[in-house]
Amino acid sequence: MGKIITALCVSLFFFACANSGASVGAKGTSGTQDSFWITLPKPGSLVIIGASGRQSKREAEIELAREDAARKAAMYHSVWANVENIQNVGPHSLNYFTDCEIYLDYDRDLAKYADALTYNSNRDVLNVDGSVFIRFSYPSSFPAVVSYGFAREADGSPEWVRHPPDEIGGFITGVGFSGRQFYVRDTFEKSCEAAVAALVSRVSTAVTVDMTSDGDRNTFISYQRSTARLDHFLVLEIWVDPKDRSVWTLAIARGAL
Repeated sequence: MGKIITALCVSLFFFACANSGASVGAKGTSGTQDSFWITLPKPGSLVIIGASGRQSKREAEIELAREDAARKAAMYHSVWANVENIQNVGPHSLNYFTDCEIYLDYDRDLAKYADALTYNSNRDVLNVDGSVFIRFSYPSSFPAVVSYGFAREADGSPEWVRHPPDEIGGFITGVGFSGRQFYVRDTFEKSCEAAVAALVSRVSTAVTVDMTSDGDRNTFISYQRSTARLDHFLVLEIWVDPKDRSVWTLAIARGAL
């Protein structure tokens, strides 16, 4: 079965879907420090972050984080998504709203992906705001060399937050955003799913606009729908905004209708 996620969207359609530590590594590396997680693929393996809420037993935290990483491994191989976005713009502020719904479908037999995940308990486990994050290695060779500079703005945020690149290494890019949720893990998950939505919108988007009029006052309702399948969906960097703990995700993929 697929998965439906309902969320509010930021004003730029499909730039992100949202509902309202971390890593700096040198180019070509992966690491965890400050507010940045860089997870570039390594020769013969991918780097996947798995998240879990704090549990009473360490084994339960590891199991949940492994399941989360396995889901992303399944999505790496193939994820189909349908994204529907509605924006209503009227003459008054109360007439303005946006709504976004994302439907994801990918292989739900996560056990076969979970069994392939490995990590080092001494260096790959991080506790952040009541959640546990584990950096897993997944045996798969990414079909391209990813070369990206990860430049920063003057305020310390990644350059791609304001100026997302069109492509990296021949793959389309997508940026996902999520405002802070009650559970930290949910913030990371929604940001990742928003990155999927952004990528799908790059592949195929249909737009229709309806207008209603009340005298000299017009109301516009815009409908956008994007549907596509992504292969080699890969998160390259995650940034946690230190001001409000919102999460931004930079991902790449290849898309097909």
